[in-house]
Amino acid sequence: MTEDIKRLPVMMTLKTAYERLNQTQNVWRIFWLVNFAFCAVFNLLPKGFANPFSLVWSIGYYVFWCVFFRVCYQKKPYLMWKKVVASAIPSSKMIFITFVLLVFLLFLPYIPLMLGFKGQYLLYFERYMAMLQAPEISLFNVAVFSVIFLLCAPIAFCRPYLAFISAVQGLSGSVRKIFKKTQGNYLPFLALMVALNLPCLVVYELDTLLMCHGWFQVGFYSIYLIYFNIVFATVYNTFYDIK
Repeated sequence: MTEDIKRLPVMMTLKTAYERLNQTQNVWRIFWLVNFAFCAVFNLLPKGFANPFSLVWSIGYYVFWCVFFRVCYQKKPYLMWKKVVASAIPSSKMIFITFVLLVFLLFLPYIPLMLGFKGQYLLYFERYMAMLQAPEISLFNVAVFSVIFLLCAPIAFCRPYLAFISAVQGLSGSVRKIFKKTQGNYLPFLALMVALNLPCLVVYELDTLLMCHGWFQVGFYSIYLIYFNIVFATVYNTFYDIK
């Protein structure tokens, strides 16, 4: 006998997370300040992730979110290195799945060429590659990679991220179990990621238009990422029947 498929209520999830953010502002205000510091440091970091110091920053930021979720679920001590290490297993799987899917989607436009479809398709392909390469960062680039990320997200990000939330609490971090619990929810997860990423695209464009050099995004993400992660805590609660 198969288990009933539980559906993710997207709008209710977003609303519940917003209400939770408002109800416990004092707790999240501390995380907002620390998150602002992390975002500001990264914005000041020359060459971003190409900078060797970014590795130290990434480890610190990872630990920060581990503490966030332990506080969220009242798991003391809030900083427990054993659980931080354990949570790295589903996190590494998330990175691997994302990498495989991104490589596949990035090479997808080449497949018709390999199958011998040229002519008109070759003209579209050349225009696509030209737009992708010049300028280096453009609205087209952002749109293309945003679509690719969103298509991958329900499989490569959402499910493994729930496994990370579980592991950091000291519970099972099995990605396979999460996939089983959340089966049949590709479209709800996709809708959730679209809703969560639309404000990010708007903020990116505003930051560019206003020539804020990333500081508008720093202010936005310092608060928004707190809400983003409360949303995923709410998603976790839905599938694990936590009130």
